[in-house]
Amino acid sequence: MKMRARFVAPALLAAAAIPTMVLAQSQQPQDTQNRAERQAERPRLSPQARARLQEGRFAMIKETLKLNDAQKKLWEPVEAQLRAASAERQKLREERQAARQQAGAQASLPERLDRASERMAKRAARMKAFAEVFKPFYESLDEEQKAVAGIVLRQAGLGHRGHGHRWAMQR
Repeated sequence: MKMRARFVAPALLAAAAIPTMVLAQSQQPQDTQNRAERQAERPRLSPQARARLQEGRFAMIKETLKLNDAQKKLWEPVEAQLRAASAERQKLREERQAARQQAGAQASLPERLDRASERMAKRAARMKAFAEVFKPFYESLDEEQKAVAGIVLRQAGLGHRGHGHRWAMQR
């Protein structure tokens, strides 16, 4: 009896698994929208809403870190760099939107590679300038502030950027 149970249970599992796999493969994926359609449906933030969010993030960072007067002076150039980066992103956002509306012929792969290279060089220069003003600020923080800074700055978008876009293939 035990011997038969050892063979019956796996056979029943296999018999149930086959129709399940067939059913799963025959269903159509529900997300058939392409990326552009999903982006078009996403609500857009106005520049004023983005500015309010940015002000709130800066206030949250300063309040959470409990900066003293000397640290606040070192924070000012960091904040200025972040504001400049935000303004640059807004400008690029508007340029992309205008380009989408014109929807002319798509650039060739070499042209897209050149543009990506230019963007990377500009980003590297901005990152270097940011690092120069951020280092003195960070060094002025105590250990607890540094631990908190790692969290609040990451939440504010300073820790990790992007989602691995395949920029050479972007249209």
